Amino acid sequence: MDRKRVTGPELSVAPIYKNNKESTPKVLDQKKRLDKRGLEDIRPIFLKPGLITQANGSAYIEVGNTKVACAVYGPRQLKKASFSQNGIINCDFKFSPFSNIKRRSAVRDPEAKEYSQVLIQALSPAVRLELLPKSALDIYINVLESDGTSSCLAAAIIASSVALADAGIEMLDLVTACSTVFVDDHILMDGTEEEESQKDGSLVLSYMPSLNEVTYMLQVGQSDSIVTSKAVENCIDGCSKIYSVMSNALLKSLQ
Repeated sequence: MDRKRVTGPELSVAPIYKNNKESTPKVLDQKKRLDKRGLEDIRPIFLKPGLITQANGSAYIEVGNTKVACAVYGPRQLKKASFSQNGIINCDFKFSPFSNIKRRSAVRDPEAKEYSQVLIQALSPAVRLELLPKSALDIYINVLESDGTSSCLAAAIIASSVALADAGIEMLDLVTACSTVFVDDHILMDGTEEEESQKDGSLVLSYMPSLNEVTYMLQVGQSDSIVTSKAVENCIDGCSKIYSVMSNALLKSLQ
């Protein structure tokens, strides 16, 4: 008898998985999505800067059921041992344990570490780091609710850019971001968790509208080159729409 083993109950039932592929309905029904949006429609966005008073800059964003909070601290002086001619951006991306249907571990997983590096690469071209020698900017992102990993990454880039502007950091332009999901040769803008469960691939693009410059693009899965080019065009159009939301939110915070 193994005394270390914890015996289960005598009567038990098999677990019921909510995201069972057999019971999941098709995300496309006569070119209409489950939430009645068009293929190129983006979910409504709620964006509010200055959420966290203790931080130098902060922002809170809701994109459908996706909820992300961001805080920016700094610029702070680096230690003497780590001299840098230009400023440094540090990013801590984290999913809350309760953010997904399947509970996540409190320890950062490899996906969160990868997204931290993606955010640094997406925001660095916009921030004037040459004006911040021997200094560091710390960005902390917490995903409170996830409705698609691609939409979480895009929302985190938007919130981080607004939080940097709220902190008074000099930037060349605001960085917007938009995501797409490829399902059966169709391009679905701003895909949800249910749509991502049936995806063939996805694409996330960050963009500076005033300079007409793409700062980062992340593609996962398989897609035709024509489909990818069309998805990039759709993302740029979506970023232009989101840019007006970001500008209006920052203007309201100054009033």
